[in-house]
Amino acid sequence: MSRDEKNETEDLLSRRMSSGSASAAEKQSSTSLEAANDPSTDTEAFDPITDPIAEDAPKHSADAKPQTGPVRVAPAHSSNPNAQSSSTRGADRSSSSEAGDSVSTASASTSTGATREVPANARTAVMSEADWAAVSKAATSTDSREPEVPERRRSVLDVIGTIWIMLATPFVLLALAVRFVASGIFLKFEYFRPGFPADQFGFGEADREHYGTYVIDYLHNFDSRRYLADIVMPNGEPIFISDELSHMADVKGLISLLYLVALIGLIGSVLFGLYMCRKGGSGIHAGVRLGSIFSVIFMAAVAVVAVLGWESFFRGFHKVFFKDGTWEFYADDSLIRLFPPQFWVDAGIAGGGLFVLVAIVLFCFSFAGHKKRRAARKARKEAADA
Repeated sequence: MSRDEKNETEDLLSRRMSSGSASAAEKQSSTSLEAANDPSTDTEAFDPITDPIAEDAPKHSADAKPQTGPVRVAPAHSSNPNAQSSSTRGADRSSSSEAGDSVSTASASTSTGATREVPANARTAVMSEADWAAVSKAATSTDSREPEVPERRRSVLDVIGTIWIMLATPFVLLALAVRFVASGIFLKFEYFRPGFPADQFGFGEADREHYGTYVIDYLHNFDSRRYLADIVMPNGEPIFISDELSHMADVKGLISLLYLVALIGLIGSVLFGLYMCRKGGSGIHAGVRLGSIFSVIFMAAVAVVAVLGWESFFRGFHKVFFKDGTWEFYADDSLIRLFPPQFWVDAGIAGGGLFVLVAIVLFCFSFAGHKKRRAARKARKEAADA
C-alpha cells in the first residue's frame, strides 16, 4: 500500500470515529432532556389533590409485537356478562402465542384500544326466547277474530237494580201522564176544542180557562189551600166552597206523593243503571224491557176496566184514594163546572195514550245493541266449545 493510500484510510477512520462520538453525545443529551421534561419524574410538579394517581402501566417486552387481530367483546346490553371477559382472554392468548409474550396483562392492556367487533350471534335486545317467539307469532298471525268480550256476570246488585227499574218505570210514566193532563196546554185544548160541553151556569171558554189555570197552578206550587180560597168572581163571591178546597188539597197531596215516588224511582234507576252499565255488567236493557212490558199490561188492564164501566171505575178510584163524602159535588159547584165528566174521559184517553206510547218507546230502546250482545254470546260459546 502506498503512503498516500495509507493516509487516506487513516483520515476516513478518524472521521467515522468522530461522527460516532457526536451521535452518542446527542442521544445522551436528548435522553436527559426527555427525562427532565417527563411529568411522572417531576416530584415537585405533582399535585396529589388535582392530579390523578396513574396506575403503573405494565411493561412490554422489547420483542413483543403490537396486537393486530380484532378483539371480540359482547355488547353492553348483552344478557351474558361473561362474554366480554372470555372474548378478551381468548384474544390475549392468541396475541401472546403470536408475540411470544408470557405476560397476560400486556395483551389485555393492548386490547383496550382495539376496534370492537360485535359477534354475529349477539342479541341486541333483552327479550327472552319465549318473548321473541310470542312477538313473531303475533306479527305473522292471520287470525282475524275480534277480541274476546268479557262474560257478563249478574251480581246481587244487578238483580236488585233490574227489579228496581222494572217497578219504577210505571210510576215514572204515570207521573209524566198526570203532568201532561194537569197542564195549561191540555186545559186550553179541552176548553176550546169542538164538541166540549158548555157550562150551563154561565162560564164561557175564557172564564173556564182563567179559573181552571188557578187550579192547575195550585197543584204544582207550594202554597196552601188559601191560594184557591182567595179567588173570587167579579161579584166578590168566592169561586170554591170549603168542601171543594178540602178535596183539592187531597188531590194535591196525592199528586205530590206520585211525583215524589216517581222522582225516587228515577234517581234510583239512574244510580243502578250506572252500576249495571259497567264493564262486564248486565246492563239496564232487561229492567227497562220488563218495566215497559209491565207498564203496558197495567195500563191495558185499567183501560179494560174503564171501558167496561166508566162510572164504576171513576167512583171506585175515588173511594180508594179519598174519604167518603169529600169528593162528591153538585152540578152547580165550581169544580164540576170547570171539570165536567167529559174532561176526565178525555184526560184518561190522553194520559193513557201517552203512557202507552212512552212505554213502547222504552221497549224498543231496550233492544239497542242487541245484535252486538248476541254476537258476543256466540263468540263466548264458540270459545268455550273450542
